[in-house]
Amino acid sequence: MENDARKTLIGEAIGHALHDTWFGVTPVLLAAISTPLDLSNSDIGLMLLLYQGVSSLTQPIFGRLSERLGGRLFAVGSILWTTLLFTGALFAPTKLILGACITMAGFGSGAFHPQGTTNATVAGGRRYGATAASLFFFGGTLGTAFVGAALGGFLIDQFGRQSLVAISALIIVLALTVVRRMVPRELSLPHARDEAESKTGIGATKGAAWAVIGVLLAAIAFRSLAQHTLVTYTPKFQQDLGVAPAAYGLLLSLFLTANAIGGVLGSFLGDRAGFRQVLVGSLLLSALAMSLFMRLDGLAGNVNFVLTGLFLGPSHTLLLVSGQRRFPQRMAMISGIFLGFTFLSGGGGAWGLGLLSDRIGLEAVLGLLPIAMVGGAVCALIAVPSQRAVAAASQAPEPVANPE
Repeated sequence: MENDARKTLIGEAIGHALHDTWFGVTPVLLAAISTPLDLSNSDIGLMLLLYQGVSSLTQPIFGRLSERLGGRLFAVGSILWTTLLFTGALFAPTKLILGACITMAGFGSGAFHPQGTTNATVAGGRRYGATAASLFFFGGTLGTAFVGAALGGFLIDQFGRQSLVAISALIIVLALTVVRRMVPRELSLPHARDEAESKTGIGATKGAAWAVIGVLLAAIAFRSLAQHTLVTYTPKFQQDLGVAPAAYGLLLSLFLTANAIGGVLGSFLGDRAGFRQVLVGSLLLSALAMSLFMRLDGLAGNVNFVLTGLFLGPSHTLLLVSGQRRFPQRMAMISGIFLGFTFLSGGGGAWGLGLLSDRIGLEAVLGLLPIAMVGGAVCALIAVPSQRAVAAASQAPEPVANPE
């Protein structure tokens, strides 16, 4: 990897950590203030749905804008916007104002992720595109896990929610100094590349192509439903069991850390051995670990919860890069569409399960998630080409251009 590409990747990963710190803070914050602000499970799910809905609907737009206006503007500006809105949420006296601040912060998420994902994937080139993208997501998950869930939970537990202003100040300073300096003004776009891979497994007709894309999006929806539901409701589930915010913040932090590590290891393996095998295997293993988490208590249950995060990690990056490779010249816009669908399907599904949990309980709802993980594995098996098919397509002769 060249020095400029490495610098871009590091800058985007740091920016992702700063931005997604607030995604880690939010479930812990909402669980901790659920009693004084009278927040139900469905209220928590709805607030995160609105945040993710705004992010989802705007990501394709911001992706196209970043292709025209460059990445740095949206990388730095989005971090500042999200931080200011969540800082306002820390002082919200009612759940209406709280929900409005969280919802408006979704514009920041919509602006940051398409340019960041594109810069990261291109920095890795054809050989290590998924690995580089996973390092970008690794940075975001570390911010979510350590600065957001763990440190945020500790500060809330010890000093109250207003103490998170210290995190706001740190993020603003780093965004204006480190991220602004390392993220390039112009968005990185792939040079001329072999597009055979984008056609692999799609078929000869447009109908077949969109059918495969539809199955790929279904895999994203199943996987996102499981991930978002776990992140949204596990703190509340632990709160209902009498666990302190610092403790369930730490557990969520370990889950997210394992998720990030699994993403990097699984993406590296996917670049070497093929996406399909890693996708299907990791999703099935996550379903098994989640089932054990719901059946075991104490340390054994917590270990399996962390393993669930580890095995869920690779699928996010590999599904996204699979979509990018089908549309190599519109990577930022396609990244926005796929990421937007990820957030919308996950947030919408989590909200729906929150409504259901108000009737049947969180334990019963969490017990349904292994089914979603198995569904994602089946869809990935259908939509993602095997390594042998990719290799065969890359060796196929180029079509001869019409001289006219």
